[in-house]
Amino acid sequence: MAFLLAAERVQTGSFIGLDYIIGDMGISQGRHYWAFKVEPYSYMVKFGVASDSKLLEWFHNPRDTSSPRYDHDSGHDSGSEDTCYELSQPFTLLTLGMGKLFIPKTSSSSSASTAHAASSDPGNRVLPLPQRIGVCLDYDACRVYFYDADTMRCLYERQVDCSGTMYPAFGLMGSGKIQLEEFITAKRLTF
Repeated sequence: MAFLLAAERVQTGSFIGLDYIIGDMGISQGRHYWAFKVEPYSYMVKFGVASDSKLLEWFHNPRDTSSPRYDHDSGHDSGSEDTCYELSQPFTLLTLGMGKLFIPKTSSSSSASTAHAASSDPGNRVLPLPQRIGVCLDYDACRVYFYDADTMRCLYERQVDCSGTMYPAFGLMGSGKIQLEEFITAKRLTF
């Protein structure tokens, strides 16, 4: 479990590699929602949204993502990244694995929120894995929401920098299976 809590950031360096699945349809306006299932045997899956520029950076310059000093939440809970924490980043990825969903650590000054108070206590940031997970990107409002897709309960939301084209993003480590169920484009999605 400690390894998965430490995996709250993209890790593509020489020590740990993720296999990526990137959506083939870019998002540059409006609200978009997709739901998916992850098989419970999946070891580790990261999911969310990333901008075209951030994806290029990850794939062409892995040095920037293999060191905690280049990432705003290194996952090691030292607090050192809080001094340079940006409210809006061009990506947001959550981590799940071993039947659990891991909510990222938030600072008191961040614009992120969750149904469970994400404190420094790791127990408050670990939720049971929902049957289905929903992601809603509101491009115009620069916000991304993560839902239990069966109950439509918001699990986590945060501001995201939507200055470029955004893409659904998944990263898998070890064995795993993701099944995309829905992709909806709508002018008005209300939950």
